Amino acid sequence: MDERIDGRWGWARWLIGGALGLALLAGGLALWRLASDAAAFFAPILAACGIGCHALAPRLDAQSWAVAARALRVAGGGAIGLAVVAALSLGALLPPPVAEWVSPALGRFGGPLALGLVALAAAFPAARGRVEGRGGALDLATLCGVGAAWVWAQTARQISFPTPPTTTETLLPRLQLLLGLASALGLGALVLAVLGRRCNGGRQGWPGAWCLRWGVVAAMLGLVIGLALRAAIAPWFALPLALGLGLALVGQRGRGPRAALLTVGCGVGWLVLVTLALALLYGATSEDLEVVFLRNTVEGRALDFWRGAFGDERTITRPSGALAGTVRDTAGRPIGGASVVVADANGRAFSATSAPDGRYALAGVPRGNYLPLAVGPDHRQGGRAGLAGRVATVRAGRTAGSVDFRLAPRPAYDPATNDTLQLGAQTELVIEGLATGTTLRRPFTFANRGKTLDGGLIHEPPTDLGSGPFPILLIIYPGEAASWEGVSAPLAARGFVVVSYFPRRLLDLDGDMDDLRLLLNLTAAERLSARGDGGRVALAGGSVSTVYTYLLARDLAGSPRAPRVRAAVQYGGLFDLYAFRRSWEEGDVIIDPGISQLEYLLVAFGRPDTRPEFYLRLSPRYALGPASLPPTLLVHAEQDIIVPPAQSRLAADGLARAAIPHRLLLYPELEHYLDIGKRDPAQLDMLEQTVAFLREWSERR
Repeated sequence: MDERIDGRWGWARWLIGGALGLALLAGGLALWRLASDAAAFFAPILAACGIGCHALAPRLDAQSWAVAARALRVAGGGAIGLAVVAALSLGALLPPPVAEWVSPALGRFGGPLALGLVALAAAFPAARGRVEGRGGALDLATLCGVGAAWVWAQTARQISFPTPPTTTETLLPRLQLLLGLASALGLGALVLAVLGRRCNGGRQGWPGAWCLRWGVVAAMLGLVIGLALRAAIAPWFALPLALGLGLALVGQRGRGPRAALLTVGCGVGWLVLVTLALALLYGATSEDLEVVFLRNTVEGRALDFWRGAFGDERTITRPSGALAGTVRDTAGRPIGGASVVVADANGRAFSATSAPDGRYALAGVPRGNYLPLAVGPDHRQGGRAGLAGRVATVRAGRTAGSVDFRLAPRPAYDPATNDTLQLGAQTELVIEGLATGTTLRRPFTFANRGKTLDGGLIHEPPTDLGSGPFPILLIIYPGEAASWEGVSAPLAARGFVVVSYFPRRLLDLDGDMDDLRLLLNLTAAERLSARGDGGRVALAGGSVSTVYTYLLARDLAGSPRAPRVRAAVQYGGLFDLYAFRRSWEEGDVIIDPGISQLEYLLVAFGRPDTRPEFYLRLSPRYALGPASLPPTLLVHAEQDIIVPPAQSRLAADGLARAAIPHRLLLYPELEHYLDIGKRDPAQLDMLEQTVAFLREWSERR
């Protein structure tokens, strides 16, 4: 009779169980939506709903509602799966309207409490006996624990993006850790196997089996990574791998060769799946630079596809709300004059400046989820502080409060030099074109942080101008210095020692900045030219390389070395990477095929709303103070198709607000800078204006 009732009403009980699970899920989502800034807790709320479903299922089992209990577990599993997708930000691959719901945390995972809850939710079915055997439950708990610890470590690295490129040397500590784990777990499995033979009738207990499985996984991961990198440590992983496979075969010796091989083969297949799961976790969450660039590129291509298929969501006008909070230093003191910045997907930035008491209010922000950042003239940039996580959710017509920041002070400038400078032979260079003359040319190399840095050039004034000392102009070019001698040589012929250099580390921004600080110190110490005056130095950059001069001048601000840098010149400078990204998105920037790598980099950098750290760091307008830059000459050719002239106009406005002496020169008909070989009078005027500005400020006391 009971079986007939279950068969007749099974579908109804299935619906009841499913409806109960969906009700829990809907209640959790409603709770999340009612909270004004709980985006970082979206995944934990889903995880809590999943735990609730699995906790209620046994009660239905006790009432002989097995079908309803099964439906409730299915709903709980769906909630947990969605929580994992949200925690890993996999929803970024979905259409934007869906991604807004599935990945509101924008790749930030809500801190250790949120991660712990998601890991607990994933392991909860095992605790309820839904995974067969104690070993399976322990494996799932191990996988969840490793994943949660790894994701939390990567989350902590996000605020310092971009990290240096990954090399064999940077991965070596991870390989050593994997080798140590594989060896320790293999030896543990061996010891437990011997003890099992003596004390347990030859049977292997679940602790030994766990050590065996995870020792093999660690050995397999280390071997694959080591071989891919051709690391010398790679062959050593064969030892714990052979030990693990040998113990597995010995453990099956009583079942016959064929059965033993089949069982071990199935076990190895399972381990391969676990290894692939760990590799996917690495790809989805790692903050290694190459992985971030690859992930951003995949997300960018997916977004382009969805926009082509369903329309561009950026054309939709959304109602706005506001953010409010305080900006303080690590000691709790308020910071005035700091900028708080949020941006949408195509680079439209919204900013506010903190008052002397550290408070700020940022209004007019379209509703949505954002990663706010703050930066001050004397402080490093930082993300939102507190247990709510780094994401801030803006609701229409409401103010998201308590979006607070704790900023660390900018480190003191390091004036150190070293003895690695090597000067080449000096030769005479004849200048041809609109401006003629001669200059003395000499190559140089130096070394820093284990790398030899070549390609630098020194151009000195001709001997008939005397022995000096002459002002020194340090130019950071966006390409090889030898390709830009048409700029360096005419300036040297006018009475400047010109030191030119192209940063060699490319994607390693911190490494390049450390090299440039060393080069500036060597220049100011008059180590590159005996005819240069180290007390009268000027900085110059062109196009995208101007971000280096801005960052270098900002590092120098407030230090005892700052008075040595008298002026700066920015040719076609980049002042706001957010605005540059927006210009590119709107088609106002046309990137020449010869520098197509720049377009690839813009995609790889990621969207300004999900990877804002890099955009803020390369946007000097938000970190300006009265002493952030020396007097600056801004030069822009209005036919420049790479960096829009609006960037220099933004720079002029920002320098004016910061009360920094400056001058803006715009050339409506020009496309390039100081191209004297084209015999264009406007190019000659640019040269004369540059020389006059540098002389004016280098001769002041």
